[in-house]
Amino acid sequence: MALDPHLKEVLLQMAAAPQPGSLEEMRAAVIANSARSPKRSVSIAGTRDLTIPGPASELPARLYTAQGEGPHPLTVYFHGGGFVAYSIETHDSVCRELCAGANSAVLSVEYRLAPEHRFPAGVEDAYAALLWAAAHGEELGADPSRLAVAGDSAGASLAIACTLRARDEGGPRIRAQLLIYPAADFVNTERYPSRRENGEGFFLTEERMRFFAQMYLADPAHGVHPHVSPLHAAQLHDLPPALVMTAEFDPLRDEGAAYAEALQAAGVRAGHLPGPGMIHGFANMTAFSPAAAGLLDRAATWLGAELSGAGETGKTRQESAHE
Repeated sequence: MALDPHLKEVLLQMAAAPQPGSLEEMRAAVIANSARSPKRSVSIAGTRDLTIPGPASELPARLYTAQGEGPHPLTVYFHGGGFVAYSIETHDSVCRELCAGANSAVLSVEYRLAPEHRFPAGVEDAYAALLWAAAHGEELGADPSRLAVAGDSAGASLAIACTLRARDEGGPRIRAQLLIYPAADFVNTERYPSRRENGEGFFLTEERMRFFAQMYLADPAHGVHPHVSPLHAAQLHDLPPALVMTAEFDPLRDEGAAYAEALQAAGVRAGHLPGPGMIHGFANMTAFSPAAAGLLDRAATWLGAELSGAGETGKTRQESAHE
């Protein structure tokens, strides 16, 4: 399929803008761009900013409450940004849309960023946030027995790590994992054609991904750790039902699809929702692209069904993912 024309226009605007020359400039640019970007309007009951305890410091968080009588399910969300940038502010619209579409409370949590705090700092923060949410969900007005994790890009990687840790360490039961264009393999990148096909000109580049990896991993050997590259995990059984979303023009497209297939092979109920015409980051671009908005709505509907107990029954994984 051709590149979505609305996203093509976004790419042209990005190409015409001054390019950041340092990590500090990148961080400032994404905050500024997010603040002035249009947002899709959705209806939720409200938001509340709070801080929660982390393993090394307090973690900023934002709670999104759905409309209607609660308690609602609770989804813990981790933002993307290559492990080095972005925040709960830059992903405010995504969390609002998931809250409204899934009829779930959403707890969006910040984590320590690289290179100041390299792996496993982000994973430790994310898992601590999950444990806190499971223990304090009722205080948030949510139902912690209906718990999900979600994230995009680097945040999806952290969500995956949380599911592995919860399984291996006797953590809380997670009902669903929504993984939006996850990074799933930091090692064997040459095996994925999308890395070459989409490595330049579609927002996320191969060069930028190498930079992120260098910032995130203090030791390249950490790349094979299952909490970094879950496609290298020895076991993927007994993990929560998953929906993996990918984008056609994303360097990470093929490893996201490979992770969905690996989950299925391990007996996990997992679907793959491809994004025809989409680029990396489309979940933050729903105000620009009706197609992107439609995809995020489908993901939210899936999440809401899983958390309500009305998930897949009697359907094949691919049928349910493509409805």
